Amino acid sequence: MLQSSPDAPTPRMRQNYLSEQVFDWAGIGAVHVRATVFYENLRSLVRSSLPAQDTIRLPWGSDLTKAPLVSAEDVARVAVGLLTRPSLPSGTSYPVIGEVLALREIIATFGHVLGRDVRYEEITDEEWRRDVLARGYNPHAVEHLSQLWRSFRTFGQRPDAARFAMTDTIETLGGAKPKTFEAFVREEQNALAAT
Repeated sequence: MLQSSPDAPTPRMRQNYLSEQVFDWAGIGAVHVRATVFYENLRSLVRSSLPAQDTIRLPWGSDLTKAPLVSAEDVARVAVGLLTRPSLPSGTSYPVIGEVLALREIIATFGHVLGRDVRYEEITDEEWRRDVLARGYNPHAVEHLSQLWRSFRTFGQRPDAARFAMTDTIETLGGAKPKTFEAFVREEQNALAAT
């Protein structure tokens, strides 16, 4: 979880904080990788409406709302980089953000890569919750994501929000520049275009 603290906005983030504390208290030399929303999760969230309706249906508020994103590949490279280091300071956390994009930029990327006119349809939290629960999403994950979307709407338009700050973690520990969202969408183009 990107934000891990007792006052974090979602239950999973607060639980993550507790698990980090347990590892730190155990004194086993744990370090913590704090990744944000994966590109792959966003792909899953738009898969039902994007191919069939050229629409992204999310409760993210304004198309200016920003979201920190990352590819699973980048997170894996950071983990490998940490595991292969001779030593690391115990209890250290490493934020992993590939890009911070406004919803407007996410929509434009889908449209550009897919060659379609993609639009955003804002839905309520309850509409989103009903839709994803009907598709079989885990209720605990739905609660986490519902509160995360509220957090994005609140903090996602503030460019000074610390949780959205880019770091050099991916390049330094993962050995490569972060994968861009556009590169990810290009790799997933066939799956995203299928109706």
